[in-house]
Amino acid sequence: MLKFSALDFSKLSIMLAVALLAGCATQTQQLKMNETKESFKNGDLQNTAAVIQGAFKDKNTLYYMEMGEVQRLQGPARIPNSTQNLLAADQLVDRWEITTSDKLRRSFSGVSSYVLSEGLSSEYEPKPYEISLLSQTLALNHLSQGRWDDAMVEAKKMAQREKVIEGLIQSKVSAVSKVEGEQKANPKTQGATSRIENISGYPINLLDDEETRSLKNSYQNPGAYYLSGFIHESQGEASLAAPGYRLAIELRPQVNFFKTSIAKLDSNIANRSKKSFADTLIVIDTGYMPKIVPYQISQTFNIGGNSKLVTLTFPVIEPSTERFRPSLIQLGDRVANPELVANIDAMARKNLRDEMPAYVLRASSRALVSLAAQYAADQAAQQAANRNNQNNQNNGTAVLIGAIAGMIMGYGLQAINVTDVRHWSTLPAQTYMARMGLPIGPTVLKYTLPSGVTASQTVNLVGGYNVVYIRMFRNRATVLTSNDPAALPPKSVVPAPVVGSLNEVPAAIPATVSSSILPPSQPSGSALDGLKKLWGSFQDPKPEEPAPTAPLPVTNAVVAPAPVGAQSKLPDSSPASTDSPASSNIEEVKVDEQPNLLNSLQQFFK
Repeated sequence: MLKFSALDFSKLSIMLAVALLAGCATQTQQLKMNETKESFKNGDLQNTAAVIQGAFKDKNTLYYMEMGEVQRLQGPARIPNSTQNLLAADQLVDRWEITTSDKLRRSFSGVSSYVLSEGLSSEYEPKPYEISLLSQTLALNHLSQGRWDDAMVEAKKMAQREKVIEGLIQSKVSAVSKVEGEQKANPKTQGATSRIENISGYPINLLDDEETRSLKNSYQNPGAYYLSGFIHESQGEASLAAPGYRLAIELRPQVNFFKTSIAKLDSNIANRSKKSFADTLIVIDTGYMPKIVPYQISQTFNIGGNSKLVTLTFPVIEPSTERFRPSLIQLGDRVANPELVANIDAMARKNLRDEMPAYVLRASSRALVSLAAQYAADQAAQQAANRNNQNNQNNGTAVLIGAIAGMIMGYGLQAINVTDVRHWSTLPAQTYMARMGLPIGPTVLKYTLPSGVTASQTVNLVGGYNVVYIRMFRNRATVLTSNDPAALPPKSVVPAPVVGSLNEVPAAIPATVSSSILPPSQPSGSALDGLKKLWGSFQDPKPEEPAPTAPLPVTNAVVAPAPVGAQSKLPDSSPASTDSPASSNIEEVKVDEQPNLLNSLQQFFK
């Protein structure tokens, strides 16, 4: 018979409770985000920002990315606020890389813990393609504000992070393989598996389409590499521009202007100061990221010679919808020929396919451990009860085991029915690009929207290098241009961030966006934190990490963004609490917010 001690049962109960609470919280957050999909597709960015603000109780990496993306799409006047939030996300990504690399360098037990516990945290682990797109989005923001040097820093960061991401993915693959071997050698988890093919009923076809199979990996973005090369070329850095162009060609060889750019690179840089035209890169984002949703599947496991049916939950990415290829992009009398340079939808599917072994291993292992604990607890409690009846004695251990068995019966299996489905949902599905030589000065931009409506507006092109960014929604679009005066932050002063007590009066600092922005420290004392601390008492001691400091708030006066075309205008983005900088929205945890489960656990262990 499988043997578990009272301590084993206690540890398992705490683990399942943490999983249940954290999983429910993350699922609720993403469900709220999914509800705003229609508003976002219609270009209702004000409502989307309000939903983001309400969906995230904890301002984590995903919050900053979602809010930063929506703010930039509200027009050039919101670019400074967007840049601040994206920089806060960038700092958290830096911290995540360091922390995760450290975890994967630890002993086998540390790797095992990482693989089996991943997804239980309220923190957000950014996906590889999201990290690449974070740098790309920040670079586009910097270009809008005329900061080509800062954009070049982001371009370099893309290449640096690629090496880290590659190492992390390889470590995860190795960790899953080692943990699976260890699980199969353990009598309690011999039926554990990492193969999604062993889970009957999972829609594997959604992760196995032709476009997904054609990708080399889930994090190398051809469009981001080309943008990197274009930025380096604009700064006269041929040795840095060439690798970006070559990588773009390697990943997307069918794009014609990629090859032209590398062929003309040296002559373009040699004549950079003599150009009599506006060398313009047009970036067009279309479509919408498909939802990732929890998908329940019933699976049979053998425990104690009996078959048990357990419902497992896995993430599933929905089929693609509303794909759109730009049919008309015209500047002046010149018609562009946009080419597909990045399929972000396929990158998301590739990432999920790569992550499925870990998801399957975690779900099957947790199911087996829970079933084995339940079976052993039932057996032990029954045997103890029989002995007590015979000897007319009370047995404290039997009472404890019986109580925990009931607890497992009550909510144990529910805890394995959660999965992390969070993702950067406001990203586009596809990116198209075109490069053109255009007259310097005001130029009329015309474009056809997915609804069939043709819109137009005037953009100003300067001598040298330009970027025109277009984000298309169903019946409207956001247009951002490089060196746009409307995107520049005002030269004013704002209060410094609160470092210590909330009552401190800080000195004033310039209202510039700093690359040292850090996200706000999170409030302590939540129910989930208490459970984590209780569960942590059973683990090996770990060194404490310093608490993060608050980001520098940018309190720009927000004005209505410029119109996006003759057919439509962006919604009014006057100051509102729905999308104000995250640093002003730190919430206190209320005492009456503790869930009943925590109260019962506290009373039980007393």
